[in-house]
This record gives sequence, structure tokens and C-alpha cells, in this order.
Amino acid sequence: MKRVRRQPEPIQLTNYRHANPFCTWQQMRDDAMHDGPAAYEESRKKLIAGQGGICAFCEIDICDNDPLQCRVEHFHPKSDITQAHNWALDWNNLLAVCAGGSYRFASAPYVHEPLAENLSCDTHKNRMIQVGRLQEQCEGWILDPAAIPAFPSLFRLEMSTGRLLPDPDHCAVLPIWPGNRHADVPTLVQHTIDMLNLNCDRLCNARLTIIRDIERNKKKQRMAGFAAHQGLGNLAAHYLRQRWPGFFSTIRLCLGTAAETYLANLGYQG
Repeated sequence: MKRVRRQPEPIQLTNYRHANPFCTWQQMRDDAMHDGPAAYEESRKKLIAGQGGICAFCEIDICDNDPLQCRVEHFHPKSDITQAHNWALDWNNLLAVCAGGSYRFASAPYVHEPLAENLSCDTHKNRMIQVGRLQEQCEGWILDPAAIPAFPSLFRLEMSTGRLLPDPDHCAVLPIWPGNRHADVPTLVQHTIDMLNLNCDRLCNARLTIIRDIERNKKKQRMAGFAAHQGLGNLAAHYLRQRWPGFFSTIRLCLGTAAETYLANLGYQG
């Protein structure tokens, strides 16, 4: 998971909310009379663009805007609509996410059997809410991608398995997390991984594919005569030239300091 930096709200959503302040998300999507479908489509396209074309939770590639591979997630429950605030139509509450492995007929790495064990992201989050393992108002219980820092990454990567883990050293840089419902930041990070099922086999296998590709290219850089720091710098420029490649954090963590230097020089903010 990386930081999500929001773009300005699409005017279609702004206009719809002002005209229909108490409508639900589904009502907006169905409301052709007031251009609700256009507000939905523009919101989804702008969310995907703002996130660099990757899922806000697992970072799988959703840049094609395929309805069977991506959708809009409300971090705070969209059912929370009051006179004071309508969370359903709050631009700052929206994220573009993948389908969480929920479509059996999709291709890898978007699906993997057994299906139930390989659900992730908002699909798994909603399941955890339904069985009582996660609060519906999940702020403070799991990380909001829009609230995490660009530097340093709070995660580390287990290279042999593709599993994400809390980075204790980087978490220690942020000992106090506003609104944290856990004892410390590493526990918050681990609970996020668990509630979004970011270490399901489907996602770990996808990360392993990238890890192995990077390791092969490290060897090629050595064989081409580049010193270690030069070779890693070349690979950082190669892999991170796109904004942003699928499984961005996997690439970032594999390349370590070279990736951090490249991103800092790029002015990376999310």
C-alpha cells in the first residue's frame, strides 16, 4: 500500500452533490435525469488517474478502467448519510480499488482459486465487517491510503514469499498515529494487511513474479559491468518510470535505497 494523493474533485460530482445533498451512491449512479452516471464515471476515472492506475489497497494494475477489475470504494461506510454530512458523496472518502479477486472468470493475477481464500482489498474488508472482525467505521483500525506518508514506507517485503510485513524501524519514525485504535503503529499496519488479506496466495504469487524479474535484471546489470549502486539506479529508473507500475511498493522495496533516491529526486508525494 502506498500513499494516495487526491486530485481535485470532478465538477460533475460537486454539482450532483450540491443539487442532491442526501442521495445515496447508488441513487446517484442510477439518476440519469441529473447526470448521476456521468458523475460516477468521472469520479472513477479521476480516482484511477490520481492513483497512477493502481488499486489503492493491493496496488494491482487497474489503469484500463475495466468495470470487472475495478470499482469505487468508500473508506468510511457510504450508508452514513446525515444532515450534517453525506459520506456517500464525499470525494475525500473515495478510493479506486480492484475487484478483490471476486470474479472467477478473470485472468491471473486478478483471480486465483480457492476463491474465498484469495479475496482481498474492499471485498475482504467487507467480509471482515460482516463477521465482526472489523468495525464498519474502520478509521483507526486499518490504514487509510490517503493518510499514510510518502516516505518512509511502513511495510517491508519478505523476498522469499512475497509477503508484506510491518517495517518496525520505519513504523518507529511515527510512534504516534492520530486516531490509532491499536497499541502501536506496527500492530495497525499488520491489522491492515490482515483485514485486506494482502498476503493471500494470489497477491504473494504476483509479487514473487516481480521479485524474480528484478533479481534476474540485477544479475544482468552486474554482467554488463555496472557497480551495484549504478545497476540498482538503472533498474529504479526502468521500473519506476511509469506512474505507477502495478505492485509499486513491491518494486520500491526490492530496489531499496536506489528506489528511495529515485523517488525523492522525482519529487514523489504519492
